[in-house]
Amino acid sequence: MDTLSLQHQCAAYSVGSVGSLLQFSGKAFVKEVLGTTAVEVSFGSLLPGESSPFSHHHRQNEEVYIVVSGTGTFHLDGEAVALASGSVVRVAPAVSRSLSAGGDCPMVYLCIQGKEGSLEQYTFTDGVVEQG
Repeated sequence: MDTLSLQHQCAAYSVGSVGSLLQFSGKAFVKEVLGTTAVEVSFGSLLPGESSPFSHHHRQNEEVYIVVSGTGTFHLDGEAVALASGSVVRVAPAVSRSLSAGGDCPMVYLCIQGKEGSLEQYTFTDGVVEQG
């Protein structure tokens, strides 16, 4: 599957699915389907030997990449960094980046991006425990 499908939506939340992440192929962006307003999340997959179609950087968004399965290489400002299932990489906006998959199975990954320096609260400072 290479698309995110909307399963349920109301004013306060949206639910979607890309199916099994281990079987995911292609590229799918969450914002267009779920209507996110603070972060962008994308699902991506590269076949063995395949590379992202271009290098890129951002004006203001940092990215966090999480490798779900497979192996590959992250090219960051000319430095090659090995990736494997479980790798988590934060990339500042100005860093030039591209991915390539290695091994003999696809590399499936998530990419989360948000405006650099905008995280004011997180789970322990923003979360409110409810009784009952």
